[in-house]
Amino acid sequence: MTRTPHDALTQRTFSTPEVASGYLRSVLPRELVSRLDFAHLKLEDSGSIDPALGVRHADFLYSLPFSAGGSLLLYVLLEHQSRVDPLMAARLYVYTGRALEQWCRRNPRAKQVPAILPLVLYNGRARWTAPMSLGELRGSPANLGSEAHALLPELRYVLDDLRRQSDEALRQRPLRPEGVVTLLLLRHGRDGRAELLAFLRTQGDVFNAVENRDDRFAAFCYIYSVSRAPSHEVLAALEPKLEPDTREVAVTAAEQLRQEGRQEGRQEGRQEGRQEGRQEGRQEGRQEGRQEGTCELLLRQLRRRFGLPESVEQRVRQADARQLLAWGERVLEATTLAEVFEEPCE
Repeated sequence: MTRTPHDALTQRTFSTPEVASGYLRSVLPRELVSRLDFAHLKLEDSGSIDPALGVRHADFLYSLPFSAGGSLLLYVLLEHQSRVDPLMAARLYVYTGRALEQWCRRNPRAKQVPAILPLVLYNGRARWTAPMSLGELRGSPANLGSEAHALLPELRYVLDDLRRQSDEALRQRPLRPEGVVTLLLLRHGRDGRAELLAFLRTQGDVFNAVENRDDRFAAFCYIYSVSRAPSHEVLAALEPKLEPDTREVAVTAAEQLRQEGRQEGRQEGRQEGRQEGRQEGRQEGRQEGRQEGTCELLLRQLRRRFGLPESVEQRVRQADARQLLAWGERVLEATTLAEVFEEPCE
């Protein structure tokens, strides 16, 4: 299943119990936080909840015991579509039901089920306007009556809308440094070129606090993958804020991606059609290989930014050079996969 850069970074960060614990403390209601035993937080397997999740979002299922006994299941969904899903409450109702079904299969002798609370981590550009509960989404069905209405199922969810919060507010959250960096990068992952570079110039020092080299490397790879600016511009924006060892990691990540570009460019003369930030590693190839190279590089760019269904890959491979060029230009500004392939209005 194809994963986007958003998925990869989030899975790496929030699969670590220490980071997940700090994140949940920062977003859950304070009264609930005071009653939970975060020292025993456990990441559960959520893979069977919905296998179709991979293209649009990542999900996590945590179990947490209450200090006074019993346990809580927390279903956390990373939603990184550019458009708000108005049916989110209904989707979460299905997902949480599957999570409880999964728990019951693993605990067949249980007499009670754990409480389950859904949380949406959203980093889309559009303001979140979807109903926050199943009841709000459903409304009041005519002629049902208050007694029957009280029997209908209900679900509410917690929303963490990163775009509605400032960088400083995110930096003040009581998370491990790699957690703070991940939230900041998710918040700015859809920024345009100028916005992203401005963020790096003002907030780039945040990377110095990340202790693990691999975590820093993953963060810089994410930036280069989603950025619409070439890597030398990204490095120029970051450099004044980075300590020497952090800068070395940033340079290494950029060089690795450039090397990937060189290797692809050598294969049968493939070059052109890669996002501007990857063009530094290109070599001129044979003229007859250009269309094939453009196709392969556009596919790589689409996979990195959005994930790539098989039907879309087939469409790209069947396109002519003119169409590939048009899509390659649109992908620089598109915020969704659909926008790349939408025909402009006359």
